[in-house]
This record gives sequence, C-alpha cells and structure tokens, in this order.
Amino acid sequence: MWPEWQVHKIPENVSSKAAVLMEPLAGSIHSIITRMGMKAGESVAILGPGARGILMMQVCKAIGAGPIIMSGITRDEPYRLAIAKKLGADYIVNVEKEDLRKRVAEITGGLGVDVVLENTGAVEPIDESLDIVRKGGRVMWAGGGIKGGIVAPVDTHKIIVKELDIRGEISQIPYDWHTAIHFAASGRIEMESLVSHVFSLENWEEGFNMAASSHDCLRVAIKPKS
Repeated sequence: MWPEWQVHKIPENVSSKAAVLMEPLAGSIHSIITRMGMKAGESVAILGPGARGILMMQVCKAIGAGPIIMSGITRDEPYRLAIAKKLGADYIVNVEKEDLRKRVAEITGGLGVDVVLENTGAVEPIDESLDIVRKGGRVMWAGGGIKGGIVAPVDTHKIIVKELDIRGEISQIPYDWHTAIHFAASGRIEMESLVSHVFSLENWEEGFNMAASSHDCLRVAIKPKS
C-alpha cells in the first residue's frame, strides 16, 4: 500500500486521458518553479518539443514567463512544433533550417534568454544552451536523464565567463504535484490532446513500439478493460 501523502485525488473535471500526463506535468513544474525558480517576465528557450517540452512551455506561459522560444528539428515541424505554436509558444525555431544562436539573438536583442530548458537528450543542444543564455542566466539539462543521460563535451569557459547557473532535474516533490493538480483543474494546462494515441491492454506491444519509434505521436496511453 502507498502512504496517504503519496496519493493524490484527480479533480472531477480532469479526464482520465488527461490524467495520464499528470506525472510529467508535476515534473515540468519541478523543473520550472522548484528547480529553476522562474518568474513572470523571464524569457525562456525550451529545446525539444516532446510532450514534456510542450508541458514545460505551457507552465512557463501559465506563470507569465516570456517570450517563449521552442526549438525542434524538421521531423517535428508537422506535428510537435505545430502543437507547441498552437498552445502558446511565441517563437518556433527549426534548428535544421535556422541557426538557433542567431535567432535567439534576434529575438532578445543580443542579450540571450534568461533561462534555457534543455529537454532533448542530444549533444548539440548542450552546447547551444550555453550560447543562447544571457550572462548570469540559468540553464537546466534534463533531456535523456531517465535513460541514463548522455556524454557531451562542455566548454567550461562559457560557464565561467558568463557566470552561469547550471542545474539538473529529475522527479518531483509534493508541492509540484499539488501545483500540477491545481493547474490542470483550472484549465490553464492542456493535456488531453498531448496523449496522441490510446491502445487497449491487449495491444500494449503496438503501443510501446509506437511510443519508442514514432515521431507522429507525443504520448501513448494503455487503456485497461473496464
């Protein structure tokens, strides 16, 4: 049995499909509010338009942060970047068609963003994050953490001369869950449309394969029998 303090009641106006994303929403709040201490009016670049990245974007918007820049690659354009734009990203950047460093400089008047949230689990965004953040800014590296992380070369000179604050993130604390439930119940965070595919329990393997390999989905849910 789980202790009572680790169990949370889902509000009646949050569907079971939307509730599938309650844990990554709590994780997004942990990243943005608990770990990074983001405030209204701070600019942010989110690298990686997966379901977690889009939830992060919505949390940033809900607390009044902005402008919000979301980056991705060409395969993300038709679906993931399109949803990010629809749900509130101020700028969308395809890094295979545009130079992210130049684009962020244009948007911020050469200053860089206050906060970078790296959510890709790839090597290049690690280096990009150090270039696009402003002096004295904050960077979070979290992509790929649940899979064991990645090994990436880091130019420590950039961290030193810009006096950057670099943080990692994983999991949540009770505050994050309470805030996530409040945001979901208030309707400020759209979750249901981010669960792009639902499979029956009998077809769980097809669902797992899609989640692991398809870029035309965000999150896959498995629905048990009633």
